[in-house]
Amino acid sequence: MVKAQIPVSPIGFVSVIFAAVGIHQLLSKQFPHGRPVDLAPSNRHSGPPMDPTNVSLRLSNGKLTKIYERVEEEGLPGLMVGPETLIFDKNGTMYTLTEQSKLVSITDFRQKRDDDASIMTAKVTEVADLGIGRSIGGKFDSGSCLYFADVLKGLCRICLDRTPKPVVELVASRFQLEDGSWSDVTYADDVDIGPRTGHVYFSDATDVKLDRDLKTGKWDIWYPSKLEGIRGLKSGRLLRYKPETGEVDLIASGALFANGVAVDAQESFVVFTSTFEGKVMKYHLTGEKEGQLETILTDFPGFLDGIDCSFDSSLCFVAMPAPATPELKALFAIRPAILSRLIRTILMLLPRGLAPDAKPYGGVAIVHRGDEFSKPSVKQIYQDPTGVDISVITGVTEGPDGKLYLGSLHNDFIGVLDYQ
Repeated sequence: MVKAQIPVSPIGFVSVIFAAVGIHQLLSKQFPHGRPVDLAPSNRHSGPPMDPTNVSLRLSNGKLTKIYERVEEEGLPGLMVGPETLIFDKNGTMYTLTEQSKLVSITDFRQKRDDDASIMTAKVTEVADLGIGRSIGGKFDSGSCLYFADVLKGLCRICLDRTPKPVVELVASRFQLEDGSWSDVTYADDVDIGPRTGHVYFSDATDVKLDRDLKTGKWDIWYPSKLEGIRGLKSGRLLRYKPETGEVDLIASGALFANGVAVDAQESFVVFTSTFEGKVMKYHLTGEKEGQLETILTDFPGFLDGIDCSFDSSLCFVAMPAPATPELKALFAIRPAILSRLIRTILMLLPRGLAPDAKPYGGVAIVHRGDEFSKPSVKQIYQDPTGVDISVITGVTEGPDGKLYLGSLHNDFIGVLDYQ
């Protein structure tokens, strides 16, 4: 059978391209965050497709536990809303930073029902009000000072042993570049602290500024990430704060939404995630490769968020809040490239409520970060492919008990993964 073919006029094709170029130029002038750019194939998400049959992070598999807040007085509002990342102090006490920008402690764990160990409750207590903004990632130093990333303010610190009352200190909201100019910390995201030097490593995810969702009145920390992912500009950076001098320096740049940060036990390197590239990046702090940045892992079925590295093994743990769907991957592969930029420009101009949303999904990757005997590799993927029991996992922290504590900007509970 001969298939009918529609003749395409060369003049008609050229006209379409010129029209696309004109519309793209016109729309770009109206856009406050800059024009979408092309991404080389090496800078696009290249991981495998998500396996819908992998349901290893469901409650029914026995590896996941969920911890809910136990409200002592009926009718009182809960405190544990949007616990993005779980943080442990030197005594093993658990804390998190909430949507209301509160630092809360989580203690006194109990089973909700005697016949079901998968659902726990805990007492949640406000420790400090962190002020206007949205605090997400954080880490305690060797004492009682918590360094935390506030998307609105920058890198902050609160020392819980200060009397008569702990106060929030703004540590870094801008820093000086090598050429002498100053650069703002636009979207502080995650924090880790070097155990050897006490230096604070933190990510500045994007140059797209945070604003409020006028419908809800809340800081919309998702929207800048969507714009960065669609735009493709790779404005994310990794920074370092030195408490002994008060200086901040730029370690690495060029991430497509710089997100989770983790340091190894010897502070020989720091790893961070480039969310929309689906990459784990490694910056060498010491050794033969000192000062070098390399990509060590790309084999993830989802976009990446928080990361943590064990001090007791060669494993790291990566949170995946959303799957990297074929539709999203295809946005950058459309040819000619001007059509891709036009479509992405239109997406960036959509009202906030119409911006693309991720499909329900929750995932955690167990990875080997590599050593002198073996290359970095993804060892195992735990996931809930449709977000039935847990979704939008944005933070992963190895607890003192060796289990993984899973935070989320969207949930009102904490996930606990016993992967061993």
